[in-house]
Amino acid sequence: MKQQQHQQQVLDGSNIMKLVGNEEVFSSFVDHKFEELDRDRDGQLSVKELQPVVADIGAALGLPAQGSSPDSDHIYSEVLNEFTHGKQEKVCKIEFREVLSDILLGMAAGLKRDPIVVLRMDGEDLEEFINGPGYEPDMASIFSQIESPDGSMWDFIIKALDKLTVEQGMPPSSDSWVIDLSHLKCRLLQILGNSNKRTINLSETFLVEFKKPADCVAQRLKGQPVIVAHSENIFDGSGIKRLLSNKFELDKTRTAALEIVPKDRNGKLSKDYLRVALDGVAASALLPRIGAVAQDFGLPVQD
Repeated sequence: MKQQQHQQQVLDGSNIMKLVGNEEVFSSFVDHKFEELDRDRDGQLSVKELQPVVADIGAALGLPAQGSSPDSDHIYSEVLNEFTHGKQEKVCKIEFREVLSDILLGMAAGLKRDPIVVLRMDGEDLEEFINGPGYEPDMASIFSQIESPDGSMWDFIIKALDKLTVEQGMPPSSDSWVIDLSHLKCRLLQILGNSNKRTINLSETFLVEFKKPADCVAQRLKGQPVIVAHSENIFDGSGIKRLLSNKFELDKTRTAALEIVPKDRNGKLSKDYLRVALDGVAASALLPRIGAVAQDFGLPVQD
């Protein structure tokens, strides 16, 4: 879409690479960050003082806040361990710089293979979609995919809203802005009136009625735009299939991935580090990096 192209930014890791690759700029960045974190001004960072940067890294990876999930908390713990080398000791600036550089370069590599597109959604793309030539064929296709026990207009419209994508100007349905929008539900009742009780058989009726709540969402977005970040890569399993069909490449990839994973004194891999090993295979299998979420996510635009 024309409007979408003007409002999108692609995060492909190139800016991170430039930051880390520029000695003077990166040193200044580390100095500023270290000073900001070193609350007691002793020239070292304690585990407590490292927590903010660990939280920032987790957020950059797309993880929920610490304490939300045992799986994500394990990754937070691993990030902290990278800085402290698994000990509860303080970290000097040189150690902090080295680990931060490694983590940032790892993020850049992940973004390079799976870029994130950041869009500002203000309702114009959705408005363009519902008034454009692609509306009828796209919505007719969506209508044919919907299964509704009672066949009510309300049920069809709610399910159709769930199937619209960011390409059509709709924030992801997983976002609370969409699924918990009581204002929208009230407006739907006002717009549809008694039609939500009516059983529908023809997609033509649906095409006409759907425009009303869709326009309501577009107007809502104009007053309250959201920022949506999503991946445009399609993970269809083809990379995994190709990797499994080539034994030499599979063995080479597996060996390289296992080399970077901590092992016990018997050389065995703990289940806790399995996700790290899998991330080492991700690039060869055309899979998203660790922390990539299954669906797009959106954030309200703050004035």
